[in-house]
Amino acid sequence: MGDDTLVTLLSEALHYGRELAKVLLIYLVFLGIERAFPAEPGQPLRRWWFNFEYQALSYYLFLFYVYPKAVALTLGALQAAYPAWFGMVPIEGHLDATAKLLLLFVIYDFFYYWFHRWQHKWPILWEQHKLHHTEESLNATTAMRHHWLEDFLRIFFISIPMAVLFDIKPTTVGWLSAALAYWPYFIHANVRLPLGMFTRCVVGPQLHRLHHSRLERHTDCNFAAALPLWDLLFGTYCHPAQAEYPSTGLASGETADSFWKANLLPFTGWRRLWTGARRARS
Repeated sequence: MGDDTLVTLLSEALHYGRELAKVLLIYLVFLGIERAFPAEPGQPLRRWWFNFEYQALSYYLFLFYVYPKAVALTLGALQAAYPAWFGMVPIEGHLDATAKLLLLFVIYDFFYYWFHRWQHKWPILWEQHKLHHTEESLNATTAMRHHWLEDFLRIFFISIPMAVLFDIKPTTVGWLSAALAYWPYFIHANVRLPLGMFTRCVVGPQLHRLHHSRLERHTDCNFAAALPLWDLLFGTYCHPAQAEYPSTGLASGETADSFWKANLLPFTGWRRLWTGARRARS
């Protein structure tokens, strides 16, 4: 290993350490707020720590280093090979920076809504998404309790469709995704924060908690990440009662409380689907 390679690796390690420190600081701030105004009092800290441990050793490695490069390479290759596909709805040069930002935010949330809804509808996607819903102590750290395959799927369900329709630069899509990545910390927070008349305007912790509820009446509701508008339009909206903060997790009781189980969860699920399909055919 050359000196330049070693210096690069050390630099990347320091950068990653700084990024994890930022995430940990965010979690600690939310932990203080959650302890002061809990929706679910007495959550065990071991689950909070498990989420950070899993993310630090697995999920964030892909989010910080693999996903942005994968988005740029995939969109760059497609645009070079099929330039006519891009820019069906041109917005560059037609809007000022603020209007463009707001429009991209709404568009991203629309695509995320459908991707998220399909994750719950299609078994093959559900097995990949299920890790996020095995959380029985919903809190800010749950925001990034995703399997590392999640972001690869977002390339094809969100990044590519947005880029093709609106000819958005790959760096813009990556930046938008990174900026919106901070919003989930808020909506997953274990805080008693009813938004009252604004509940139908913006997703908050109480509304999103219903999406994670283990109760049957809350199954497949409130898929939007930021704008309940999409749930209202497409019939998946569920309004919380005044003091409704249900328990969370899977109705089946399935959990993923070990590092390796969390990483292997989609693959074991897909194997189960494959085995079931083979048995059905025979």
